[in-house]
Amino acid sequence: MNSRKGSVFVEFAMLFSVLVLLVMAAGDFGRIFFDGIIVQNSAATAVHWGSISTGHAASISKMEARALQDTDTLTDVTAIASQFCECPPNDPNDFTTPGTIVSCDLAGVEGTCTSGTYGYPRVYVKIRVETTFQTIGPYPGIPQNSEVSREAYMRVQ
Repeated sequence: MNSRKGSVFVEFAMLFSVLVLLVMAAGDFGRIFFDGIIVQNSAATAVHWGSISTGHAASISKMEARALQDTDTLTDVTAIASQFCECPPNDPNDFTTPGTIVSCDLAGVEGTCTSGTYGYPRVYVKIRVETTFQTIGPYPGIPQNSEVSREAYMRVQ
C-alpha cells in the first residue's frame, strides 16, 4: 500500500508541472493579444487626432505623445509618426489604382498634382507603435521576447 501512495505522489508531481506550464502559456497567450489591442488602439487614437486638421497633422511630436499616452500600462513603447501626400489617379472613379506619392509641405497643400493625376494632393498621417513583449518564463521552441507593432494611417480632413 505504501508503494502505491508513493507512485501516486510521483504521478501528481509530473502532471502538476505540466499543468503549471500550460497555465503559464495560456496566460502569456492572452497577454500578447492584450498588448496587441493596446498598441492598435493607441495607434488609432493618435492617427485620428492627427487627421483632424493639417495643423494637427504637422505636429508629429504631439501625435507620438498621444500614442504613448494610451500605452501607459506597457513599458518600452516607441511611436513613430509621419505624414505624406498622394495625388489621386487620373480617373476619379478608379478606386483600384493607387495614387502617386508626392512630397508635400503641409502649409502649401493647395498646389496641384502633375499630369496623369487630377486635383489637389491628399494629405495622410501615419503612425507606427511598437513594444517588446516578454513571456513569463522560457518555453521550449518559443522566443522569450517578441515585437508587437501596429501601423495606422488616415486621410487628413
